[in-house]
Amino acid sequence: MFQRNRSFSVLYGIQRTLLAVFYLVSVLSLFWIIFYLLDDVLGLQGFTIILVTIAYLVLVVLGYSFIHVISYIPSNLAGAFDPVQNAIADGSIQSAGDLARELSAFMVNFFNFAFFDIEYALVKIKNVRSSWPAEKNSGEGGLNIGELDKRNETVIETIYVGKIKVQEKTGHLYLTPMIFGEENLGYIAVITRHRLWKIFMHLLTEFEDHFVDDQVVHILSGASGKLA
Repeated sequence: MFQRNRSFSVLYGIQRTLLAVFYLVSVLSLFWIIFYLLDDVLGLQGFTIILVTIAYLVLVVLGYSFIHVISYIPSNLAGAFDPVQNAIADGSIQSAGDLARELSAFMVNFFNFAFFDIEYALVKIKNVRSSWPAEKNSGEGGLNIGELDKRNETVIETIYVGKIKVQEKTGHLYLTPMIFGEENLGYIAVITRHRLWKIFMHLLTEFEDHFVDDQVVHILSGASGKLA
């Protein structure tokens, strides 16, 4: 096996480290200012300062968790998705059904963060039967596939469909159309534990646009070079 240099990985690692250091320095500086205001300027009692400190630490942890997600995904998504692209290139993935299963499994496994946790992912490519990853099979009992098909005809980016109950758990359903040029290739439906912020909805759209649609076209066109 050839060993390659990983310059981009190193650069992304440095970038994330610098971001973490900057965040740490910023929160420590802000904490010193807050402590000075509470103690020296306002002269508040120790109990109040302790409560404010605890609340501040909770916000710091949440803030760092968010920074971790938005910095980790761009720097690791391409590398994590590379095995799927390799499998398409070497013929391990040959059919739309195979690709749908691989995509749904990938999304459930990769997007597993505090602010962005995909519990279920359904991929439907054109008229091929929609596919869940086997380890997350919900039986599709909580989804109205006909409604998703209809909604997919009128959208061009990720939309929030609404709350949904799957296997006695309540989640949030999102629909991402798969579009290549003017061609609608199908859609990706995901169920998340928490409602997503707009930035993560946009990320789903960009994931489809930059990683998925061309791979779907490659599978559908096959040897003919034309969409099936």
